[in-house]
Amino acid sequence: MPKGQIRLTETQARILAILIILLSVGFVSFTLATFFVLKTRSQIQVEIIELPPPKIEVPTSTSTTNQSTEYVTPALYRIEEFDYRKLVTQATEVVERGAALSVYILQSDDALKLIRGSNLPFLICQSSKDAYTVAIVGEYSFQGLTPMRTLYGVLVLSVVNKEAALERTLALRSAGYPAYLMHFVRDGRDWYSLVVGAFSEVNGAEDFNAKLNWTEVMRIAGTQRPGYVGRVTP
Repeated sequence: MPKGQIRLTETQARILAILIILLSVGFVSFTLATFFVLKTRSQIQVEIIELPPPKIEVPTSTSTTNQSTEYVTPALYRIEEFDYRKLVTQATEVVERGAALSVYILQSDDALKLIRGSNLPFLICQSSKDAYTVAIVGEYSFQGLTPMRTLYGVLVLSVVNKEAALERTLALRSAGYPAYLMHFVRDGRDWYSLVVGAFSEVNGAEDFNAKLNWTEVMRIAGTQRPGYVGRVTP
């Protein structure tokens, strides 16, 4: 055998022949597949279409009748309970003798409505178990009622020193008494009468006077004898 020549056995030659055939078949198959793909791609048309943005529709409620809904912001109200002792301390401190007053006898709720609704100086006094006398300083109409104009009270003492009289008035209010000052002029001088109670009739003031704890009232007011019923206005 010449030098460099490879001699195959019959078995090796058969295996080599089979490999060559398989490679040839694979190459031919790959070539055909490539040709088929290229042919198919040449028949495909690519078209780019620009789509508009989607439109979102919000459903609206419809009704058979034309109705308009009106939204109203609820008003805020301050809730206040009737407090007689508190109102006594908030009442006006000085009333002019003979001044125009609008006097009403009301239950507690209406009395509070009158006081807050008028926003005017006032006096208040419990006239019975369920009723209160409210005197508004000035002309004021309430719920179509006709106001009374006369006011009576129990006069405890009269002095010319306003500061001293006012100090005793506030002391009586702190003790729960509906006290106030009535200002008047006599002989060219200013006088201040310390008054307890406010009533539209003299009989109511007389009953109130009879039930007063004069021992306590005289001690707080700094006087030596009980007072008497008098007219504040007119």
